[in-house]
Amino acid sequence: MRSIRYYFLIIFISFVPFVGIFLNADLPHTHDGLVHLPRIGAYFKALGDLQIPVRWAGDLNYGYGMPIFNFMYHVPYLISSFLVFIGFGLVSAFKITLVFSFLLSGIFMFGFSLSFFKDLKKAFLATLFYQFFPFRLVEILVRGSFGEVYAYAFFPLVLWGLTLTFKKPSYINILITSLGTAFLIISHNALSLVFFMISMLFVLFFAGKLKNCVFGFVSLFIGLLLASFYWMPAIFEHKYTYGDLFMKNLYLLYFPPIQNFFIPNLFYDTKLQNQGIPVQFGLFHTLILIGAIFVFFKKNISKIDKKIISFSIFIFVVSFFIMLPISKFVWERLSLLRQFQFPWRLLAVSGFVMSFISVSIFYFSFFKKNIVYFLLLFLTIISTAYYWHPVLGWDKIDESYYWSYPLTSTGFGETDLIWSKGAADEYPAHRVDLIDGKGEIGKISKKSNLLTFPVSAKTPIKVVAHIQYFPGWRAYVDGRSVPIQFQYAIYRGEIVFQIPKGQHDIRLSFGESKLRFIADSLTIMTVISLIIIGIFRRSLRLK
Repeated sequence: MRSIRYYFLIIFISFVPFVGIFLNADLPHTHDGLVHLPRIGAYFKALGDLQIPVRWAGDLNYGYGMPIFNFMYHVPYLISSFLVFIGFGLVSAFKITLVFSFLLSGIFMFGFSLSFFKDLKKAFLATLFYQFFPFRLVEILVRGSFGEVYAYAFFPLVLWGLTLTFKKPSYINILITSLGTAFLIISHNALSLVFFMISMLFVLFFAGKLKNCVFGFVSLFIGLLLASFYWMPAIFEHKYTYGDLFMKNLYLLYFPPIQNFFIPNLFYDTKLQNQGIPVQFGLFHTLILIGAIFVFFKKNISKIDKKIISFSIFIFVVSFFIMLPISKFVWERLSLLRQFQFPWRLLAVSGFVMSFISVSIFYFSFFKKNIVYFLLLFLTIISTAYYWHPVLGWDKIDESYYWSYPLTSTGFGETDLIWSKGAADEYPAHRVDLIDGKGEIGKISKKSNLLTFPVSAKTPIKVVAHIQYFPGWRAYVDGRSVPIQFQYAIYRGEIVFQIPKGQHDIRLSFGESKLRFIADSLTIMTVISLIIIGIFRRSLRLK
C-alpha cells in the first residue's frame, strides 16, 4: 500500500532531529532530565519488587520513601524500565523513551489524519505540521518533558479510534479508542485532562449520527475505567499532599507576553522566552492560522471544512486566552487549573489545532502545486533546526548516583505528605529504632515496599521505622496486623508501632488502600470484560 511508504517516511523524518543525541554518550541537559533519571531507577526497582501498579518509591527521600508514582504518570517510566531491563543504562533509556514518543506521535497522527481526511497529501501535511510545531522540539530537547511527550503521542490515537468508530462502530475500533484513552490518561496528568476534553468535543462535532456519538462517548468512558487505577488515587488522595499549598501561585510566573507567541524564535533568543522556555507558535503555523480564518469566510467552503475550522478556532481561542495574563482571574478561581502549573503548557493544544487546520491551504490553488506543497513542508521542518540539538549543552552522568538518589526528585514538594515535616535532609542512623522498652532489633531487610526484621523484646516495646507513612502501609508481628501510629510528636509522619514481649518476626509492607483497591478492581474488571466480549463478540454479533 502507498500509505505504508508514508509511515516509513514520517518515521525517518521524525528521527532526523535526534540523530545527534545518540552520537554522544552524555545526557542532553534539559530542565527536567536530571529528575527523571532517579525516577526511572526507582520505578524499575519497584517493578522488581513486584509493586504492581507502582506507587511508592522506597529509596528516594533518603530512604524515607514517597508516594510519587501514586500521582505521577506511568507510561514513560514503564517504557524506560523495560529498556533498563534489556540492558540499557539510565541515560540511554531516557533518550530512547523521549524519541520513541516522537515517532509514535507521527505514526498515530498520520493514521488519524489519513482516516479523517482520506487524502494522503492532507494527512502528510497535518502530520508534519504536528511533528514540527516548534514547541514539540522544545518539549523534548529543552524541557526534557518525560510525560507530556506521550500525551502528544496518544491523543492522535484516541482521535484515530474515534474516527474509525464513527465509520464503523465495531469492537476493534472501540477498543482502539479505549486503549488510546487509557494510555493518554496515564501519560500526563494535566495534558491528558485537556486532550480528553477535546476528544469529547471532537465527538460532538464530528460523530454525525446520534448512534456514533453514543459509541464515541462509551469508548472514552471505557478508557477512563481502564485507567481508573491511576486517576482515582491521583485525584482523591491528593489531599494528603502539600501540592495545592506549594503550587497554588506558581502559575503567576509563567504568563508569556503575547508577542512572544507570534515572533519566531528561531535561535533560542532569551528575550522571547518565559522562564527559559521559547513559546513561539512558529512562523508557518501562524500563517496557517491566518489563512484558515480567511478560508472560513469564503462562500465555497465545504461544510466539513467549515466544521474543522470552527472546531479548531474555538479550541485555539480558549486555550490562547488561558495562556495570557488577562486570564488570571480564571486561574484564581479554578483550583484544578492551577495544577497545570505553567499556562504555556496549553501550547500543546495550539500545536494540534494548527496542524488540524493546515489542510485549509488547499483552498488556495497556489499550494496545490507539488513544488509549493513540498517547499512549505521543507521550510516548516527546517525552521525548527536550531532545536535539533541540546541548546543547553550536555551533562556527564554518574549513573550509580542516580540509582541511589537521596533526594525527592520533585521541584515544588508536590508529593510531600501533610503529616510529615517535609522532605528529609539526611539518612537516619538506623532504619528502625527502639523508642520505648527493652529489646534488640535484628538484621533489617529492605525493599521498596517491604521492611522485615526480627525482634527480641525483653519487655513490651515501641519502635519507629524511619519511613514516611502513607495509606497502605501495614505492620505485622508474626503475621498478625498491629495498629500504626504516624503522628508521634518526635517522629512526625513516620511509622510507629508496638511489639509485645518475646521473640518476633516483624514485617512492614506497603499495599493498596481501600480507595486504591476499588480503583484497581475497576481497571481489572474492565480488562476482563473487554477480553470476554472480545472472545464472544461473534456470538454477541459484535464485529
